[in-house]
Amino acid sequence: MRSLIMSDMYPGFCRELSEKGYHIIPTETVDSFHLPEQRHADMQFLKIDGRLFKLSDCEKTVMRKYPNNVLLNCLYHNHRLYGNVKAIDSVVIRYCKEQNIPVENVNQGYSRCSVLPVNDNAVITADRSLQKALVKNGAEVLLIQPGDIRLDGYPYGFIGGAGFTDNNTVFFFGNVRKHPDYEKIKVFCNRYDSKIEILCPYEPLTDIGGAVLINSPF
Repeated sequence: MRSLIMSDMYPGFCRELSEKGYHIIPTETVDSFHLPEQRHADMQFLKIDGRLFKLSDCEKTVMRKYPNNVLLNCLYHNHRLYGNVKAIDSVVIRYCKEQNIPVENVNQGYSRCSVLPVNDNAVITADRSLQKALVKNGAEVLLIQPGDIRLDGYPYGFIGGAGFTDNNTVFFFGNVRKHPDYEKIKVFCNRYDSKIEILCPYEPLTDIGGAVLINSPF
């Protein structure tokens, strides 16, 4: 069974994914994070190929204040890791070196929640520094405008935390049709034969910290 590690703060999203055959593994509450981030999967886990990093694996101590809260919030895409190198935990850096995975330094410390991969070569983001780095390495990038994504406690959230991709389907947590760049998003996904699936369309597009897809519970 395919499993998803994700926040269960919005039960409707979990229910609809369960009905689609996914096994939901709820994230834990990490008191060291700010309240809106305490259940976010992209703050607690990092998947690099078959290796799943957890906060308990980290050598640094996770803290509330940036950059000590983004030890694992980096983007692994097309055999390359993107993130603020000063913030990424040393256990991840060391693993990448051992596996010959290039690490690309970017200013955006919240790299994972800032990017929604559509496939191994195409991504969506509102962050220009990540757009520049990804394009430099051959990725196709749709740059959208920031905002219009709910993240309780903050002015807005990020597109990477508002969805995930599996089997040529891009799942969105909430009604992405109301995003001002929805038509661009739809065209971009169609270009790569990726279907859009909206979870709980009565909810606004919501940054829940994304979802980490694994093949079986750990």
